[in-house]
Amino acid sequence: MASYFILGSTGLCGSHFLTTALQSSEISKILTISRRQPTPKQKDIDVSKLQTTVEKDTDKWPELITKNSKELVGSSTPIKGNTFFSGFGTTRKAAGSAENFLAIDRDINIKAFQAAKDSGIYETAVLVSAMNSNINSSFLYPKAKGEIEEAVVKMGFKRTIILKPGVLLGERDESKGFPNNLSETIGGFLRNTLHVEKGAYPIYGDEVGKVGLFLSLKPAEKEGEVLYVGPSELLQIARENGFSKQ
Repeated sequence: MASYFILGSTGLCGSHFLTTALQSSEISKILTISRRQPTPKQKDIDVSKLQTTVEKDTDKWPELITKNSKELVGSSTPIKGNTFFSGFGTTRKAAGSAENFLAIDRDINIKAFQAAKDSGIYETAVLVSAMNSNINSSFLYPKAKGEIEEAVVKMGFKRTIILKPGVLLGERDESKGFPNNLSETIGGFLRNTLHVEKGAYPIYGDEVGKVGLFLSLKPAEKEGEVLYVGPSELLQIARENGFSKQ
């Protein structure tokens, strides 16, 4: 039985990852840290194995990740198979500036994964990135995502899984603005057509969460394995395993 630490448990993909993890008989304990209390996407779900930490000061998160993870080791839960997941992120608009965006989206993720790695408790790292991530990009968002990917891979988890979804569909607590809403509308229309690539491979947040959990529960094929799961592959895995929505 494995334990999971979820960062971004209140977001589109993270909340669905949390819900699916709560339903899994292969997971004994789930820890989260967030700025507000996470809520499972399904009602009447058993949350007895969920331990949440609400802390608005994100500068404290790395220390809390270390502390809470070490408390986990003191329980009867074995270390083998433990996973650190992050679907945490923001937008430049929400952050208010490019500088704030990098401090939140990039830096918090990197510091959180480093704290998880340094704890010695997590074998697998799962990161929700983006299909256009590119460390050499001249654009802010894809470059930041590429920098997070590179940093996490260099940390050397036993296994690293990087999910690179296309346009994300699903209900959000907050709108991400007109351009994102337009992309979702176009993507939703093209999703089940022969032109899915023109809609940037639209995928629902719950599909990403289910695929992420599915892959994380599979045994690593080799030490230091790094899996990059692109947008078309994410859709394929979702369809083949019954995770896909109509």
